[in-house]
Amino acid sequence: MPRDQQGLLVTGSPASIAALDTAVTDYFAWRGDPVAVLQDATQHDPAFTLGHTALAALFALNGLRGDNPAVVSAISAAEASIDGATSRERGHLAAAKAWAAGEIIAATDIWEGILVDHPTDALALRFAHDSYFYLGHSASIRDSVARVLPKWDSSNANYGFVLGQYAFGLEETGELRRAEEFGRRAIAKNAEDAWAVHAVAHVLETESRQREGIEFLKGSRPAWGKAHALSVHNGWHLALYLIEEGRFAEVLADYDRFIRPKLAADSLLDLVDASALLWRVELAGGDVGDRWSAVADQWLTHIDDHVLVFNDLHIALALSRAGRRDGLDRLLHSLDSYAAHGKGDNREITADVGRRIVDAAVAFADGDYARVVELILPVRYKVIRIGGSHAQRDLITQTLIAAAERSGNFNLARALLAERLAVRPTERTRQAYIRAEASAAAHQRIERRSDHLGGAQSAR
Repeated sequence: MPRDQQGLLVTGSPASIAALDTAVTDYFAWRGDPVAVLQDATQHDPAFTLGHTALAALFALNGLRGDNPAVVSAISAAEASIDGATSRERGHLAAAKAWAAGEIIAATDIWEGILVDHPTDALALRFAHDSYFYLGHSASIRDSVARVLPKWDSSNANYGFVLGQYAFGLEETGELRRAEEFGRRAIAKNAEDAWAVHAVAHVLETESRQREGIEFLKGSRPAWGKAHALSVHNGWHLALYLIEEGRFAEVLADYDRFIRPKLAADSLLDLVDASALLWRVELAGGDVGDRWSAVADQWLTHIDDHVLVFNDLHIALALSRAGRRDGLDRLLHSLDSYAAHGKGDNREITADVGRRIVDAAVAFADGDYARVVELILPVRYKVIRIGGSHAQRDLITQTLIAAAERSGNFNLARALLAERLAVRPTERTRQAYIRAEASAAAHQRIERRSDHLGGAQSAR
């Protein structure tokens, strides 16, 4: 039986194993078309079980529902060829079926079981990594790689990508110095490693090193821009630095050049980044013009998917800001139905915290800022459950601060900004805190004057 480039036995023809190696490297590098490569291989080799299960997992992780014909077909083909498969390949099928059924955590448990016995299983490692990201399981993002890293040969073609994965896990768990070290080691092995670039970009943003971040991402754009599946997201990270410095014209020029032309391709990560970028520009006081309309149009095709509530939140951002009330009502009605009749981990997360955040986004767009505070404040430390990174979920914190300011809750705004200033000591945050402090003090003076007048009138 032939082996893949990680040295693992694979059921299939030599051509299928070569295709698998290409697809795995492209998947780690965020380039090429791993799905097309595997589809071609499975068409020529129906007994290529791992190719079928990898397709099912890739479809699901890319946002297709478990009942989507592409997912169903891939799982059926894997089941039809399973008789000659290894126990590892059987495990991959079980994981793909669990993910398709909405049991994301169960799928990660299966992939982790595979990695205990086969620590160089690149597919299991990356599928678990992506799933933990969707779940917001920061420690698992880190530890999943840490458990297998010693077993990876540094000469392996994918070793640098594994270092980049580890860097991201370190950043998400607050180990920023080690995260930057591992990220830069990965980039030194491969300047086009967009996920390692992404990990370093997270470190620079978390440490409020905006100018360094701008220089880093602009200087390396010719390299990470080749990773077409992640190029928009790394551009989004560049936008975070620029927004913090108030450079909205640059942000929107990049949006029009790099993001707007890709909306029709329907990459969910690109659509998430488009929604988040425009929302953040507006929160910071910028004007995005008519850009919301095209984003909302594309999101309308995903109203009933409910694969991740993280996506549903970004649908709500776009529809509410584009003024698509009919679409927004459809989304909320669909979420009600999903909460009542759906199943799986995402349904439970939606019911626990996600729906409140979606409703908060709608309330903010409607100008009901007191309602936004009422919805977000009690669950702000549970928001990690909706998945994504700390940097992505920071949009919710920024929205809460803006809602506190706009609702006249000046003491809360001041408190939240003091908290933010402790971890994001940027000039923009500092100035916002000064304004909030002044507003809170002025409000207190008015209250004291009112109390004094009220007391005087009572004495008469």
